[in-house]
Amino acid sequence: MSNYRRTFLQRTALVGSGLIGAATGVGAADTDSTGATGSARIEGTVTHFGRPVADATVTADENSTRTDESGSYSLEIDRGEYTLSVTAPGYASRSIAVNVADGETVSMDVGLEREWGPGSGDLEVSATPVGGGRTIPCEITVFGDERYGVTAPLGSAPDGENWEKGFQVSEGWWEILVTNAEGYSDGYQEVLVEDGETAFGWVQLAEGDDEIAETGRIDGTVVDETGTPVDGATVWTDGARTAVDDDGEFELELEHGRHRIVTTAAGYERVAGDVQVKFGRTTGLTVTLRSRDSQ
Repeated sequence: MSNYRRTFLQRTALVGSGLIGAATGVGAADTDSTGATGSARIEGTVTHFGRPVADATVTADENSTRTDESGSYSLEIDRGEYTLSVTAPGYASRSIAVNVADGETVSMDVGLEREWGPGSGDLEVSATPVGGGRTIPCEITVFGDERYGVTAPLGSAPDGENWEKGFQVSEGWWEILVTNAEGYSDGYQEVLVEDGETAFGWVQLAEGDDEIAETGRIDGTVVDETGTPVDGATVWTDGARTAVDDDGEFELELEHGRHRIVTTAAGYERVAGDVQVKFGRTTGLTVTLRSRDSQ
């Protein structure tokens, strides 16, 4: 089995990508389904890259709940200052300060980033037609904190002939991309690998020739602290330079994975951070620059 490493940079405080929770008062608190009548409420959704994270644990001091299938949660609380903590398997935890007034409902949407390790497990993958059947010869690539690729002549890993085990990977969420299956379109699945366990990825392929791009696009805007576009900014990523247009906008096409974005402009502080790029999808990104005069 061959493998090659993809580097994922550490998380930073780059503004954008929907990772920053927003707290806004939206009205009076209601009674929840259990009949509880707290004097205030915190509610919102937990997502990763715009998709809901179900069964995440949301805690405000001693109050705790879990998100539903849509990623939504609601907490009845007393008025006061709280630290809202959000945890979910395979994701980095988030903690956000929230101040809630009496009778107020605060909306707090939280974006989570994926995290891997320190434990490890096995990931086994099979590719079949939709609904099942014989496995299909293909190429299998898995993406997490590293990237592993293998040619699967029998349509699975392991296959009982070329190797006895699947991919040995860090615990966390892994994305599976199946390509080059003759007569079938590319396939995709996400699987959570737990420490010391074996996870199974079953990728069902539809007949056709549709391909999933291994690149994604960033549609970005560079603004100042007032939200005004900065038209003289420069964006650096993977050693390449991109100049923003007169409206402070820029576009990048990058490989699937996490990339470091560095933004500079005359008269402004340099901003550096990371952004996640997904297969064939567009990531919206707003980079806010702080004027040196405001120091």
